[in-house]
Amino acid sequence: MNPRYLLWISAPIALSAGVLWLSAQEPKGDGRSPAAEGVKVAELASQLQTREKALAQKEADLRQLEQRLNTLQITLDKDRGDLATREKAVQEALAKLENLKVRPAIDPQIVRTYESMDPAAGAQAMKELAGQNLEVAVALLAGMTPKKAAKLMDQLAPLDAKLAGRLSERVGTSKPKEPAA
Repeated sequence: MNPRYLLWISAPIALSAGVLWLSAQEPKGDGRSPAAEGVKVAELASQLQTREKALAQKEADLRQLEQRLNTLQITLDKDRGDLATREKAVQEALAKLENLKVRPAIDPQIVRTYESMDPAAGAQAMKELAGQNLEVAVALLAGMTPKKAAKLMDQLAPLDAKLAGRLSERVGTSKPKEPAA
């Protein structure tokens, strides 16, 4: 039990014992009547009992508030953990999104190869490449000169308009990967 609670309980009891002990003593010759002292002792005992009841009620209220506070603390800790988990998931999703916006580095030889191909054959090859790895196709298209990329896209549009649109969108919204320093 908490020492403070023990003090709250033992102090009124000690006072009651002291009052009872004093009332049992013989009156000294100070001129007061024993009946007047008995009334005063009874009044003090009544006040003491009232205070004891009030203290007991306050102690019960404090225990109830402490239990409620503990419950709220547990809820807060759980919510804090959930929030940390969600924050981590959001950070991972943002990192993944940033990685999608960065084009991988492409060997310049492959870019020159696609640029030198016939636009119709290049479009067919680009369609196959995009089916296997869209990111590489985006990086390849972005690495080409605009004029040669336009010819290839002109041939790709009739083959697969959706793919041509997706490639255009991804090239426009992505940025080249920065070289390692």
